[in-house]
Amino acid sequence: MRGVVSVPGHVATLFALLFLAGCVGSPATGRSADDIVAMPLTNTYWQLLSIAGEPVSETNADQKPHILFLDDGRVSGFSGCNQYMGDYQVTGENLLFDSMSSTRRACPDNQTEQLLFAALAKTVGVNLEGIELRLLGEAGEELAVFEASRMK
Repeated sequence: MRGVVSVPGHVATLFALLFLAGCVGSPATGRSADDIVAMPLTNTYWQLLSIAGEPVSETNADQKPHILFLDDGRVSGFSGCNQYMGDYQVTGENLLFDSMSSTRRACPDNQTEQLLFAALAKTVGVNLEGIELRLLGEAGEELAVFEASRMK
């Protein structure tokens, strides 16, 4: 059994402030202080940046591949070819998609859509840090990366 170390409140607060101060504007991450505050999962437009470790190429579509989580447990998005929708459930760092469906528009050679739908099916976890949302697989592997973006 692990021992519990008790740290006085003011010491713990000092450590937390020092840790955060080290993160603000850190050149290693290239992020500004504004990016450190995590965007909320729900009601945020998450644009797809990469899938299966590869950057997403520009599509000819008017909209970019994205995902939108609603407060009521529904999810919707655009794959680069088709609209998709379904349900999601978050428990802690676990994220599961359920009852997913999509429109059936024919888009030859749309590998992004195929990889995105496969990633959604394999997703069991989520990591939300700043303006980035990562969908994670069973072994903790990164399946897809999204970035919070303003809706156009």
